[in-house]
Amino acid sequence: MGGSSTPSSTNSVTDLRSQADKIREEIRRTAPEQLSTLPKSIFSLHTEAARSLPPTSSISPHSDEDKAILLRVKTAIIALRALCQTKINAYPFSSVPLPFLQLHTHAWILSALHRYTSSLYYANVGDRSSYSEYETNVPFDAIIFDIDTALIIGGSSIPLHLRRLVNEFLEALYAAEEEFDVDSSNGISEDQTLTSSIKRFSYFCPPEYKELIDTIYFPSLYARIPTIASPTIPSFDAYMDQILLKSASLQPVHLRGIAVTWPAFKAWNSPSYLLSVTNNGRRVVPVEIGKSYVSDSWTQEFRTFGALLLHWLQHDSQPDRACPTTYLAQHDLFLQIDPLRADILTPDLIHSATFARRETSTTKMTLINAWVGPAGTISPLHTDPHDNILVQVVGYKYVRLYSAIVSKEKMYPRGIENQIGIGVDMGNTSAVELERGCFGALFGDADVLDLPTSVSDIHDRRNGKEENELDGDKFARLRERMLDKKNYRDEYEGFGWDGEFLDCIIGPGDGLFIPAGWWHYVKSLSPSFTTTLLFLFCTVTLTLAYKWALQPILKKYNIDIPLHDISSYLQSLNSNSPPTRSGDIALAGPDELEAGVGISNLGRGRDVVETREHMDWEQRTRYQEILNGEEDDADDEFFDAASIAGSIIPNGRAPASRR
Repeated sequence: MGGSSTPSSTNSVTDLRSQADKIREEIRRTAPEQLSTLPKSIFSLHTEAARSLPPTSSISPHSDEDKAILLRVKTAIIALRALCQTKINAYPFSSVPLPFLQLHTHAWILSALHRYTSSLYYANVGDRSSYSEYETNVPFDAIIFDIDTALIIGGSSIPLHLRRLVNEFLEALYAAEEEFDVDSSNGISEDQTLTSSIKRFSYFCPPEYKELIDTIYFPSLYARIPTIASPTIPSFDAYMDQILLKSASLQPVHLRGIAVTWPAFKAWNSPSYLLSVTNNGRRVVPVEIGKSYVSDSWTQEFRTFGALLLHWLQHDSQPDRACPTTYLAQHDLFLQIDPLRADILTPDLIHSATFARRETSTTKMTLINAWVGPAGTISPLHTDPHDNILVQVVGYKYVRLYSAIVSKEKMYPRGIENQIGIGVDMGNTSAVELERGCFGALFGDADVLDLPTSVSDIHDRRNGKEENELDGDKFARLRERMLDKKNYRDEYEGFGWDGEFLDCIIGPGDGLFIPAGWWHYVKSLSPSFTTTLLFLFCTVTLTLAYKWALQPILKKYNIDIPLHDISSYLQSLNSNSPPTRSGDIALAGPDELEAGVGISNLGRGRDVVETREHMDWEQRTRYQEILNGEEDDADDEFFDAASIAGSIIPNGRAPASRR
């Protein structure tokens, strides 16, 4: 490898090689079971890539045979990646067959391992001209991109053991990179300009924003949401008990200071820290580009976190720069990047009696997503089927909420929309664009009201660079804007423009409890880092439980018990009548095997389904891991619903719980 080697760096290389070989062996071991339902031709292609990739310890620099093997493996991997892309794009993301997601994960991880193995071979030979794809001794950036692509698309469908091995490989990769003599001549990529540019900024969200929020935005609130300061389980339950005495449903509540004890509370406002936990910003993340996910110009792409962070920082310091809005939205960043997960704490409130009472005949799981972006990002008015707590770690957001009991027709829900040839149910998102019909500083009208709109405006006012006069041009723009808003309101005259809602501004360390069914609009008033804790509920039908869980186990031990006999047995437990099949059946009771309406597909805006083929692929993986004995708490969590995995949707946009 390039650069001078020391004993410590030699150890790092040895560790890196060891981790690479462990991943290769794990993929070889699990592939026959995970990919058994794929066509033989596809499985053979996978075998060509996985079985032929040589161990790092067996590389022979002067071996023509090894060179031929590496080229053959490269060809197989390229074919696998192309095949996976075609197959995944043929489905709505939530309906992609699980084996193709697992194949995609293997293909991209194998690609990373192949890059590393090949770099060792060609570096030793001293001849890279015949293999132009690898221009460096160790292509760190390309390896990280391949692994992050696997982690992002695969999400929680990636088995836990493989995920651990991949994280250990990344740690060894970082250690090896840091311990080598890195210079421009050996080709190891590190954008020093980007890193130094980011480190010039002391804050992700500058403290001056507090003045902007307090003086401009807080006075604009209409009907503030009630607040609980430093909430505890007793205080939260007591408040909700009072609410339930007056109404049949829960109400939103502002949870002030819920996250002030999180390590993230201070750490995430440091650009230098965010660089340090993303390998100097080189980790790759999915971003949304466009005003909001209902915009015609909306799209998604992968970017390095460092480039994204610098873009946000420069946009905040130079608000007049024309550039599209970029937003890391609804992504399970904490599953992808381990160090960030250690910075957040799960609030005790999720164990409150308020939520326990809502778990009727279901099982609760908590999904944590990240939302990171500049001032001005918008989540259009929408509703979620699950309770959730929005936790503002860095920065400020405005939230407006409409009650769940408001007639759905008055919210003007969207219907089925055709996106890239796929029909997507957008019924949980309103067609009303609040910023087009509402007037005031919170909706982008501060400029014509002669109010500061950014931190730089505040500095200009202090330095006497701005005039506080409503000149003729501003007055004309104000009149024109008010007329446009009136005309837009007339299009949606049944909507509650000036009433029937609550609103609030949540700041650093605050949370907001949003009950299921409440419509909400969210806008970032500053650079912002937010997490959402979404409480997922799932009911498992007896048919699915039998098909997924019991039948494979029974077959394993050559036991033949039809579904009808099990159903009859469970009915007899409820009715105290004997089962129709003679003999006792040793089986969990009806509380464990809950008969219900089916498992809700927890993907964005999907309907309830009752077939395995159309179920959320994370749920399928979760049950399969339990069946395989890969989880220590398999018995306790046998019927837990799995969290939604992955956050980017390769096929078009879809409605979501957006922040």
